[in-house]
Amino acid sequence: MGDTTHLMPRKRPNQRTHAQTYGAERGLNRFEGFTDAVFAIILTLLIVEIKVPGSPEGPHGYSDLARAMAEQWREFLALVLCYVVIGTYWLQHHYSGRIYAKSDHWFGAINLLFLLAVGVIPYPIRAWCFHIGTHFEATGAVTLAAGLAFAACTWMAKWFYGIPGRRLVDERLAPDFLQQMTRRYGIATLIQIAAIPVAIAAPRIGVTIALLCITFFLLPQPKLRYRPGEEPIDAENSND
Repeated sequence: MGDTTHLMPRKRPNQRTHAQTYGAERGLNRFEGFTDAVFAIILTLLIVEIKVPGSPEGPHGYSDLARAMAEQWREFLALVLCYVVIGTYWLQHHYSGRIYAKSDHWFGAINLLFLLAVGVIPYPIRAWCFHIGTHFEATGAVTLAAGLAFAACTWMAKWFYGIPGRRLVDERLAPDFLQQMTRRYGIATLIQIAAIPVAIAAPRIGVTIALLCITFFLLPQPKLRYRPGEEPIDAENSND
C-alpha cells in the first residue's frame, strides 16, 4: 500500500484540547441563579437566629432592656462573622461567573456540596462564639477551623474540576491568569487546612488565621486577562 500519512488529520499548532465533560452541558444562567438564591436564603436567615429580649423565644426576666441586648454580644458577633464569611464566598462566586463558561453534571454536583458547606458555616461559627472564654472554647475553635476548611476544599474541588483542559472555563482566558488564580485559591485552602492543627494547639490563633485568610478575598481580585486579540466585547461585559 502507498503512504497514507497525508490522509491522517493533523493537529494544528494552536488547536486547543478539552477535557471530557459529563452529562448535558449547559450555560451558567440557571446554575448561577440557583446558587445566588441559596446564598440569599442563607444570609437572610442569619438574623432570625437572634431572639429579641422579651419575645417568646428570647431572654426574659431582665430589668434593663439595653443590658439584655448587650448580653447578646456573642450572637451579634456570630452574625457578623457569618455574614463576612458567607458574603466573601458569594463575592468569589460572582467573580468566577466570568471565569467559567458552562457547567455539566459533575460540576453541578460539586457545587451542591459547596453550597452544603456554605450552609453549615453558621453552626461552627456560633459554636465558637457561644463558648469564647469557656473551657469548651478549644473544641469550638477546632470546629470552626474545620468548617471553614471544608468550605475551602469544596470550592477548590469545583476549581480543579473545571480548570484542567479548560473543561468548563472561558477558552479566551490567558493561561497565566488561570495559574495565578489556582495559586491564590490553592494557597488559601492549604492555610485553612493548616489552621485546624493550629486551633488544636492555640485555639484563638487558629481561628484568627482561618478568618484572616477568608477576609483576604474581600479585596478586589485580579482583573481577568485574556489571550491577545480575544478580549470580550463591551456589550458582552455589560450584560453581566
